[in-house]
Amino acid sequence: MGPRTAQHATAFDRAVALLTGLSLLCVFLLPSQSGASFPTYLVALLVLLGGTGRWREFFDARALPFALLALLLYFAASVGWSQAASARGAFSICSRSVLMLAFMVALSTSMDRVPQTMRWLPRALAITAAIAAAAAIVDLQLHPTWDGRLAGLGQLRSSVMAGMAFNAGLVCAVSVLLTGATAWRATGAVCAALTAAAVYATGSRSAYLGGAIGVWTLLLWARRGSGAVNALVWFAGPALCAGAVAVVLTLQAGWTEVLFPRGDSFRIEIWAAEWRRLAAQGLWFGLGVLVPDDVVLQGQAFLHPHSLYLASALQGGLVGLLLLLGVLLAAGFNLYRARRLEEARLGLALLAAGMSAYLLDGWELIDKVSVSWLVLWVPVSIAVGVGSRMQKQLGTAGTGPVQGMLGSIQERR
Repeated sequence: MGPRTAQHATAFDRAVALLTGLSLLCVFLLPSQSGASFPTYLVALLVLLGGTGRWREFFDARALPFALLALLLYFAASVGWSQAASARGAFSICSRSVLMLAFMVALSTSMDRVPQTMRWLPRALAITAAIAAAAAIVDLQLHPTWDGRLAGLGQLRSSVMAGMAFNAGLVCAVSVLLTGATAWRATGAVCAALTAAAVYATGSRSAYLGGAIGVWTLLLWARRGSGAVNALVWFAGPALCAGAVAVVLTLQAGWTEVLFPRGDSFRIEIWAAEWRRLAAQGLWFGLGVLVPDDVVLQGQAFLHPHSLYLASALQGGLVGLLLLLGVLLAAGFNLYRARRLEEARLGLALLAAGMSAYLLDGWELIDKVSVSWLVLWVPVSIAVGVGSRMQKQLGTAGTGPVQGMLGSIQERR
């Protein structure tokens, strides 16, 4: 099935696209994760009952959808070797995996079925995140937290989660600022200012890292989607910033407390302890997806390992970690190849923001609609969508018999 025009999108397609976008907006708007999950149940129901067309389009993207399916199946299967395995836990993981997969099928196929999807979705996310950021900033002024850090409202009542969520809004706002019409550029500028202020107020270093890399990626490719910039430039900017910070800290020892007022927040000790635990109890296949998140160190309990990658390794071992990295890198490759497309550049920036921030925080890979959907699974869905579109264009390249044959040969390769 070829791409549809917006005028020919069916009411069913529009409903799926609308509910898919609404499920993301609810992360900012609704106070509980369970409430925000309600639209995802409807999305899953529509995708599962809507026939096989969407699923065929989803798997047209070749390797990435199959790698994603393998990732979800593997972590769901790891319930079987979890020490804390239970029927309730197994049902929860399986249902969350279905919701995640259905969401990605819905978003990736809506990009062609309802072409306006990737125009209004970043705008809606930017505006919603800005409203939530403004409300959180006002709340912080009226009801200061014990440490002075913005913790967000509703289900974002955590400095780390709030920072990552507002990063997604920031990247979307900058995208609107760079690509919209005049009125939308002004809107994007206001939204970017509000979300950036909220990210700064969280005091989360993982959010700082993710936001800086995400915005840098978007700015780098926004005007040069044709590939005029060498990919090494992407690494040069962050490397120079890291080098400058290292020089400053070396020359001005007192600045360490200014830049890192909480030190490393025991991350080095946590990571070392959790790695030893993984190596001793299940290096290859992990301890199962239901392994408790709590980390006990020197008599002190921490809520999670403070790295999504380490947490995923604890749950699925090196096999699970490699599956996760394979999916994310394959998605990044798809988005980079399609960087001439506006939605691909947005996806690349969101993925860069999420992958870098999750180096220092995060713990739950298989989850109901949450921050990880904004900065990981949305860009992976976009990568599937652009990958499927490239395969369709390759399969229908040319109008003559020779051109069609060449396209067919290339597709088989």
